Amino acid sequence: MLLDLGHAKEAAELLATAEDSARGTSGRLLRAWLAAAHGEALAASKERSASLRAFDRAESLMPPGPADAESPYLVLDTIHLARWRGNALARIGEAEAVDVLAAALRNLDPTFTRAETGLRVDLATALIASGERDEARQHLTKAHALAAEIGSVRQLRRLAALSDA
Repeated sequence: MLLDLGHAKEAAELLATAEDSARGTSGRLLRAWLAAAHGEALAASKERSASLRAFDRAESLMPPGPADAESPYLVLDTIHLARWRGNALARIGEAEAVDVLAAALRNLDPTFTRAETGLRVDLATALIASGERDEARQHLTKAHALAAEIGSVRQLRRLAALSDA
């Protein structure tokens, strides 16, 4: 919520505190999720190196097998982590964002409509930054249809901001 309100520094500070609190007391999946959320906030704060380190930390914390009962309401696997990393890479303007996001899209479970919507917005953002406007337009069109279908005001706002750019 803080990121959506434009308070990236505050979000990064809060997530750093949460990560510290979880160390040694929480399971690997929750700690991986917190590290990835921290990485997203750092990317929004344009702290490239710290963001990439946070995503590396998240990857190293991922449990080796399927999610266990420790966090039954937390969905995070290698595909969702790649999607999240791709979002951060797009935020900081890294060219590799296109490849990371495209791979995540190829591997994403098609029933995760909300995740696909955000992923397509992120991919369009990265494609626009790399000058691939025609391909970006395809993802924008699909993302808009999905956002309207699921009623995602957040993604519709992101799409409107991209249209203005």
